[in-house]
Amino acid sequence: MNGIKIVVDSCCDLPKAILKKFDITMVPVNIHIGERSFEDGVDINRETLYRKMEEGIIPTTSQPSPGRFMEVYRRLAEKASTILSIHITSKLSGTYQSAILAREMLPDLDIQVIDTLSVSMGTGFMALAAAKAVEAGRTVREILEAIERLKERMSILATVSTPKYLQLSGRVSKLQSSIASMLDVKPIVKFQNGFIEAIGIVRTRAKSLDRLLELTRAAVGEAEEVGITVAHAYSPEDAQRLKEKIQNLFKCREIYTVEVTPALAALGGPGLIGVVSYAKEGNTT
Repeated sequence: MNGIKIVVDSCCDLPKAILKKFDITMVPVNIHIGERSFEDGVDINRETLYRKMEEGIIPTTSQPSPGRFMEVYRRLAEKASTILSIHITSKLSGTYQSAILAREMLPDLDIQVIDTLSVSMGTGFMALAAAKAVEAGRTVREILEAIERLKERMSILATVSTPKYLQLSGRVSKLQSSIASMLDVKPIVKFQNGFIEAIGIVRTRAKSLDRLLELTRAAVGEAEEVGITVAHAYSPEDAQRLKEKIQNLFKCREIYTVEVTPALAALGGPGLIGVVSYAKEGNTT
């Protein structure tokens, strides 16, 4: 037995078809609405979440328990010699720490837990790269090194319809309360070293989407090929228009449109739009 199996959490936003194709195991984070708890992407749908948010009920999230990870690791260890557990940034979630605790309680298993310092398809792209590397016969060390290189090239930028959900989450630095109270502005945020940081505001939705394009172009530089995902929460039309503009601007190595998992939708609220991008390694002009 010398196989490698990959584990992710539900905040990676990988489409179900990709999870199935590459035999990637997903562990859901928990969502709490009032006194009820749900498993992200399992027993709560986005429509229910958005309706509750519009009613003024703000969901909260929590990481999977170490016990949940232990169950998954034990099962996969029956078929694999190494498990790569690839997760949302530890700066915003306790998921990585839960996976670490599970690994410590299973000292006889070879479990590599990776903090992507990312979220959504930033984490998803790293897991997908790992899965493709497994198929190509790469060693564990080669895969871990490839993930680290991809981590350095990953860009995540986003905008929201209203800043109120970001403010309520308490997870965005530099989002001053005076700005957050101006509900007609559209904050622009980016991931930086695992944190969400507000980097600007604009007045209209159209300008916020144009700004995402400008910042994405700056992030990937003169790369000949890029990987891109447009991620959204309850905003498919805007996501499709943005994807079409991206396809006209960039030579996309791979491009996806995904609706973010309910756990991430709870952070940014309905109308969240994000662009996750990376430049293909060693292919710049």
